[in-house]
Amino acid sequence: MRTQGTISNLRKSPVLSWFFPLVLIVLSAFVSSLAQKEHRQDGSGVAYDGPKMGLLWEIRRRPTLAFGFRNFLADTAWLQAVQIAGDLRMTRKAYDRLAVLIETVTNLDPKFAVPYLMGGVVLGDSPDHAHKALEILERGVRHHPSDWRFPFYIGYLRYFSLGDPAEGGKALEGASRLPDSPPYLPLLAARMLAEGRKPETALQFLEAMVKQETDSSRMEILQRRIREVIVERDIQELESAVERYRKKEGTLPENLFVLAQAALIRRVPEEPNGGRYLLSPDGKVRSSRMTQRLKVFRNK
Repeated sequence: MRTQGTISNLRKSPVLSWFFPLVLIVLSAFVSSLAQKEHRQDGSGVAYDGPKMGLLWEIRRRPTLAFGFRNFLADTAWLQAVQIAGDLRMTRKAYDRLAVLIETVTNLDPKFAVPYLMGGVVLGDSPDHAHKALEILERGVRHHPSDWRFPFYIGYLRYFSLGDPAEGGKALEGASRLPDSPPYLPLLAARMLAEGRKPETALQFLEAMVKQETDSSRMEILQRRIREVIVERDIQELESAVERYRKKEGTLPENLFVLAQAALIRRVPEEPNGGRYLLSPDGKVRSSRMTQRLKVFRNK
């Protein structure tokens, strides 16, 4: 009874109320100081951005440093990752930081599925981080082998970020064989394998992803990619009409509206980003709002 009373009094002691937070702060400072003495970049290709990330950087590499604070640190890293991923104008440094945070969360809590998926989609939007995104998703497959979403997102990444429809189609085939996968996956996989570099196939893929997406940040990325694919589809159709006009008339049209007057198109489509489609002197069509076209549709 006396021993129990002593323990109870210790638990109520105001000293203990700040002792453990103090230990965490000291631990953070200690590990951060170690991080600053090591290389500023490890074998992952992700740059370390200074003492501000020292603790998480070290824990990403050695989760045992979290001691009894694994859940706390995983939640902290996840909150930071969500905030970074919500920025629509991410820099190279932001992608680097996001990669570290996603790896930290999944190392501390490997059964938490959402960070793998978000990391795959958001990091895959950066050409410099596409392979890191693929690595994260493949780690997710190892921890969630029966979840069809992981090979599905790998298919998305291989198609759009790595420009490989064949491997993307194979990933979708794998996803279609897993429990609870949507019934449209086998057809979508077949179309990607047969017609991978066509915008209409890509739109079907993206629309399928939107149907099952619930996260707002990933949804925004998918909606943006849909607009990009629509622009590519429209440009291909307009350039094809320009070429038919040139062969028929022996000259290029003065503008795109001439194509509609010549019954080569029904109308000039609306640019989905609020811009306009413009005809260049060389017969090429471009969007006034998009500076680059999607490379995924170019023949190798």
